[in-house]
Amino acid sequence: MKPSKPHKNTKKNRSLFYRISAWLHLWLGLASGIVVVIISLTAALLTFEEEIRLALEASREKVTKQEGQVLLPPSQLATAVKDKYGWPSVYGVMYRGEGRSAMIPYYKDRSNYQQALVNPYTGEVLHNRKLNDDFFRFMLMGHYQLWLPRSIGKPVVAYSTLIFVIALITGLVLWWPKKWTRATKNAGFKVKWPATPKRFNYDLHNVVGFYSLLIALVLALTGMVYGMEWFRNTSYWVASGGETEVFERLHSDTTLVSPKGQVDEDILIANLLKSGLDPAQNRFSIFYPRGAAGVWNLQVNPSLINTFQSRNYHFEQGSLNLLKKDPAFSNANGGDQLMKLNYDLHLGIIGGIWTKIIAFLVCIISASLPITGFIIWWGKEKKKRKNKAKSKQKATQQRRTLVPA
Repeated sequence: MKPSKPHKNTKKNRSLFYRISAWLHLWLGLASGIVVVIISLTAALLTFEEEIRLALEASREKVTKQEGQVLLPPSQLATAVKDKYGWPSVYGVMYRGEGRSAMIPYYKDRSNYQQALVNPYTGEVLHNRKLNDDFFRFMLMGHYQLWLPRSIGKPVVAYSTLIFVIALITGLVLWWPKKWTRATKNAGFKVKWPATPKRFNYDLHNVVGFYSLLIALVLALTGMVYGMEWFRNTSYWVASGGETEVFERLHSDTTLVSPKGQVDEDILIANLLKSGLDPAQNRFSIFYPRGAAGVWNLQVNPSLINTFQSRNYHFEQGSLNLLKKDPAFSNANGGDQLMKLNYDLHLGIIGGIWTKIIAFLVCIISASLPITGFIIWWGKEKKKRKNKAKSKQKATQQRRTLVPA
């Protein structure tokens, strides 16, 4: 029995779907192209921020622990910074592992955010990083809001990213061959070399774009979590099996009076170290309460690279009663796990240096896709105009030959 031929309607529907995908891919790509290039290039620069800072700012980022030295309590480090720079308060004290300076951020508003770097063993203040003048902070503002006011730039970036996701999906539709033959496999999976500049540009867009598709989708979708509240809520709802993400605002009892001489932050950090935590292999931070009714936030991360295993412990002021603690990653629901993983996935740090390299390369490729796509479109437009001019010229010549002398 001979296999039945595809129905005409099936071919027609496929052709219509292909044409719609082609139209969306072209015009959405052109509409979001410049924004995607900026987002992707700034992302590439931000991928290795940690490594670049360690290399270029070693005297500030790295410290040497001498024999017998121990970590100084957070209140002592905070006082040293406030005395040095005249800050009225600090946001927190962050211990970043052995060999790294402690970081103490100060946040007044979006126009005044600074980070002090301090030797956690001696209390020596090493540097004040004014982030409004910082190169990587500048790149972050471009990546997050195109250096525009946040109310304008943030949604532009978010919805341009959504458009980029649609362009990636429609690009896969256009890449998918009608028939799998040796020729179509070579065209879809291999960059032809040597080749003309036109063909090489096409392969950069078509073949390299295909290989980067999955990672590019992950980077884009995780970015949308930060840019679109509805997308974050939907992602959480799906991953958790129908639950809604809850942000609980905790409060301290303002009628409590702290025992005389008690320094809450020092006691909390001391208790943490007494519990057996290795300060050389863990990152941990203490964040100060906001206002009289605020609570202490102790954050502990058993990894010097990833963040998804980080846990928050909230303590009441004065009594130091534990009010709430995050569940371990393995015990969290799917929505919380996804949100915890989101940062590591977006920055490419989920698997260490190798996934960072992959994320960096995909960011470069993502930045190139609107450019190579524009070159392909412009070449076709030039060819159309050239053919149209030839046809018009030929028609004119034909009319002239028909006119009697």
